[in-house]
Amino acid sequence: MRQDDGPGLLDALREAHRGAGPLPALAPDGYARDHAAFEARSDQRALIADHLCSRLAGRPNGPVSVLSVGCGDGALDVRVAARAVAARPARPVRYVGVDPWAGSADSWAAAMAGLRCDALSAESQVATFADARLTGRFDVVTFVHSMYYVPDVAAALRAAYDLLRPGGELLVLSGPRGVLNALTDVLAPPVAGHRQWFSEDVARGLADAGLRPEPTTTLAARLDLVGASDRVLDFTVQGRLTPRLRPLVREYLAAVARTDPAYDGPRVPHPVDVHRVVRAA
Repeated sequence: MRQDDGPGLLDALREAHRGAGPLPALAPDGYARDHAAFEARSDQRALIADHLCSRLAGRPNGPVSVLSVGCGDGALDVRVAARAVAARPARPVRYVGVDPWAGSADSWAAAMAGLRCDALSAESQVATFADARLTGRFDVVTFVHSMYYVPDVAAALRAAYDLLRPGGELLVLSGPRGVLNALTDVLAPPVAGHRQWFSEDVARGLADAGLRPEPTTTLAARLDLVGASDRVLDFTVQGRLTPRLRPLVREYLAAVARTDPAYDGPRVPHPVDVHRVVRAA
């Protein structure tokens, strides 16, 4: 299958799904489990961890506070926190994680507690960003693949910016509408009445919120979906696929996969854009 067959296969998926109604959404426990399996097939999380660690390493000396919105199970934040503490053992680090599902928030808290570091204080909240009870100001606020789900992008960005100390930075990591998210755009069920927001929506939201980001950085990850389980494919499209759609999804992914000398087989491009805004000192 040629890479240029992708658009035609997207059209075939649209036609096959026409009039069928939204796919069933992923249940919270299944979402967390399938997310972990999905991430295990990508090198993106390691790239994100490196990028966030470099941002924390560039912070001035002194205590640092981080808010992770949509923190998930802690698989990412525990890497970042561990490296931040190891780099400057005497520096106090405050980490706050917010996630709407209790299972993920509890896993996040347990993962952070497992670091057993006196310099690190970590607290989690089971809440959406809009409902979170947050005190104080933060040096860093992150949305890692969580801006997709907010009701209003510009309002969320403005609220996050307002939580920053002078000199603090807002980091929003979102996937662009490339070949992978084009598939999601066709098949993902609505979230609270809206489609998922992608990197392009974040850029518009920043402009609407009156915020001036630095030039966008793109982390060029790759994702191995050859032979992926049905549940991983479901996570890829953010909904439970039907038997009719599943083979078409596999055919599309095979068409857009690329051979890269750095890998031992075809990989689907899995980039993430980093939008960074620094609050004026």
